[in-house]
Order: sequence, then structure tokens, then C-alpha cells
Amino acid sequence: MPHHPHAPTRLLAALCLCLASLLTVAPRPAQAVEGGASHYIQGAYGDFLMGLIPASGFYVRNDTLYQSAHMDSTFKAGRVFAGIDDTSVINITKLSYLFDVPAMGGFLGLGVGVPFILNEHITGDVAADYSRRSRTTGLDTPHQLDFGGGGDRGGLSDIFLMPVIAGWNFGECHLAVSPIVFLPTGYYDKSKLTNLGMNYASFDGNVAFTWLSKKRFELSVNAGYMINAENATTKYLSGNQLHVDWTAAYHVNERLALGAVGYLVAQTTPDSGSGATMGSFYSSGTGIGPAATYAIPVGNKDVMLIAKWLHGLGATHSFLGDTVYASFAVKF
Repeated sequence: MPHHPHAPTRLLAALCLCLASLLTVAPRPAQAVEGGASHYIQGAYGDFLMGLIPASGFYVRNDTLYQSAHMDSTFKAGRVFAGIDDTSVINITKLSYLFDVPAMGGFLGLGVGVPFILNEHITGDVAADYSRRSRTTGLDTPHQLDFGGGGDRGGLSDIFLMPVIAGWNFGECHLAVSPIVFLPTGYYDKSKLTNLGMNYASFDGNVAFTWLSKKRFELSVNAGYMINAENATTKYLSGNQLHVDWTAAYHVNERLALGAVGYLVAQTTPDSGSGATMGSFYSSGTGIGPAATYAIPVGNKDVMLIAKWLHGLGATHSFLGDTVYASFAVKF
């Protein structure tokens, strides 16, 4: 058979087209909430005595967390990825002030949180630019094919406000209400994988409950519902999410407590907007792990040290992995 001078080029083009078709047509990528992530961080709300406000005053808390997770496939940065690996180190400082309000029989205050991503490392296994269907041929034609992507980035992420913090104590039971507003303050480029913010605002209504028995057993639950605004750049509206974080613990004494923490998150509305071209997806995930806290006296203050590890047990259309927290909190 005679050798055709354009045969290798045509063969390579055919292979690229077949691979791109597999990535963009069958099966659909697992995306849900744009890029498979949202302002909710797995296990971030789960803590000891999360529904208890002990006294009025100025509170400072700092969380440093290491997160390593994988997602099988997603549509992100204008490309379809067959796999995403994300390793991040994040530091979050939260400042809050609580007033004792006898008229309401509890506490009332406000707060702010400043997250800073020390480093985010993301790699994509295989990628293809999103394809558009030709009006003449009726076929999906990819614009470009890549065999990987990613990088590193660090900096300010999305600042969040706690405009109202309210708490009540009823003997062994304690209740706290704290809506949170996330602002799009972090770096964002729709063509990059390594974004520091979501590029949209979110409202997260939270109610926390703590039962602390006289025998020092604790059960705490935080339930929240996150409503996302549309990403103005990509015209992608991520679905709303219900998340529940819980803690079951035993307080060995006034300073030491040991227990388990866990989370459950589920998307309740589909993705929408003109940018959600791959369809509507629902995400969910759950995880569990150990936790410990110890109070160290520093001067006339008690500094609470908190450590916890969340191991993902399962996830659909979202990241699955491990998150380790090292935190401290102090009241002034």
C-alpha cells in the first residue's frame, strides 16, 4: 500500500477527536456546584460546644487546615477534566464580639473571617476544551485538546461576614444562630484552575445546637443552608447546598475533651444559568474523624487548642479526601 504524506497527521487528528468526544460527550463529567467546590469546606463547622456561647467579650480564633482531595471529573476553567487533584493549605482568622443582652435572655454580636490560602496546588489528569455543536454538521467539535493542567497559587481568598451572632443557654442545652455572607474577594480567572475565590457571593444560614450533660457527655450539631449567587464571569449559577456538621465527645475534665466529628453535605437544587452547559448535577458527600481539644492557661487567659481530622467516606460530583485542622481560640 503506498504511503500517503498526510496519513500520520490525519491519524493523530482522528485520535484527538475520538478522545475529545469521549471526554465531552460520554459520560457526562461530575461537576455540580461550579468546578465541584463551594464556599463550604468539609467539616469546617464541626467543633466542640459549637452551640455554646459562654460569656460576652471579644473572641479570636485561628484555623490552619491541610486538605488533600480528588475528584474523578469536572468542568472547570472552560475545560473538561477526567480527574482533578487538589492539595491546599489554608489559614482562616475569625474575629467576633458578643454582647450580653438581658432583654433577649442571651447574647448578640457580629464577626468577620479572613481566609488566606498559603498554597493551593491543583493538577488535572486529562483535559479538553469544551466543545460546541456545529450547526452545519450537527457534530460536537472540540476547540483544543490538552493532556494536563494545573499549578500553584496563594493569597487572599473570599472574606466572610457574620452580621448577626445570637446565642441562648438553657441549662444543659445551648443554641446559636449565625448567618454568614461570603464575598468574592479572592483572585479569580475563568481560564485558570488555581483560583483563590469563587467569584460569586453566598449566603449561609446556620443554626447550632449543643447538649452538654452533667456527666460531661456532649452532642453538638450545626445545620446550614447555603444559597449561591451567579458567577458573573462564567454565567454559572451553582445549586444550593444543605450541610450538617456534628460532634460527639466526652469532656474528661474542664480542660480536655476527646470525641468524633463528621459532616454531611447535599446539593438541593440543580446548577443553572447559561454557563451550565454540561447540564444539572447534584453533589453530596460525607466524612468522619477524630477530634481533641485542650485548654492551656496563658497568663490569665485560657487558650483552647483544637485538632481534628476529617476523612471522606464518600462523595458524588464533589471532592473526596482528607482535611486536617489545627486551631486555637481565645477570649479577651
